[in-house]
Amino acid sequence: MTRKILAVDLDGTLFDDNKDIAKENLQAITRMLDAGHILAIDTGRPNHVMKKLLKRFGIFEHENIYLLGYQGTVGMRSTEDTILFGQYLQNEPARRLLRYAIESGNSTLAFEYGNIYSFWESYDVENYRDLSKEPVAIIDDPDELIGHNLTKIMVINYKNHELLYDFQDAHEAELSQYFESMFSDVAFLEYIDKDANKGAGLMQLAEFLDIPVSDTVAVGDERNDISMINAASTGIAVLNARDELKAVADYITTVDNNHGAVAEVINKFILNDKSC
Repeated sequence: MTRKILAVDLDGTLFDDNKDIAKENLQAITRMLDAGHILAIDTGRPNHVMKKLLKRFGIFEHENIYLLGYQGTVGMRSTEDTILFGQYLQNEPARRLLRYAIESGNSTLAFEYGNIYSFWESYDVENYRDLSKEPVAIIDDPDELIGHNLTKIMVINYKNHELLYDFQDAHEAELSQYFESMFSDVAFLEYIDKDANKGAGLMQLAEFLDIPVSDTVAVGDERNDISMINAASTGIAVLNARDELKAVADYITTVDNNHGAVAEVINKFILNDKSC
């Protein structure tokens, strides 16, 4: 049997709009795992948060499931806490970016494995706490993060998204040598290492498992999924995906994230069900 890797995004792809998973998706995932294939959850969410979110579904603590968190930069098995590979931010440029973000007045989050930091309480920080169900520690200065393995930085503005585009444009020339910037949501401008993204994480996992790129499939919905869609042998956009992602996809599902889009992908491209 040819083993394949399926890389899936969470929000808007595997998750429906209520952060649940359609029964069709859970059944199809069980079938592909039983057949020996690999499922990689490739998302901007931290790995430990993924474990909490997925635990209630009962099927995600499996040796063939891998978690690629922080935009694909940190990889581990779902059954273990050992980091298999990680791509971290250069510390001095990261602290410089944090200072620019603080000066801009936008709320800012700095992530490392297991921790999230910000610099003042705000509407944006509180909203992110509510969304993520994770604590955010308030610190005084970016230099408190010297020596930390930061995985990503997120600049947030729920009320005025244009300020995020302005910030990205203002610092692109200087910072692009260190970071890749992307929007994971209209309110979230994220920065990761320039050599890291969801696609790079998928390629690292394929190399780790000795699975050829020709046997990789990826499915997503957002602009930050473009690298993953481009890297995989078969890149798929769910029906509800942004137009930018659909434009580079090899296939667009016939149903959306609320109606089993991932099951459609598994049946058609992993299990090769000819009836799909």
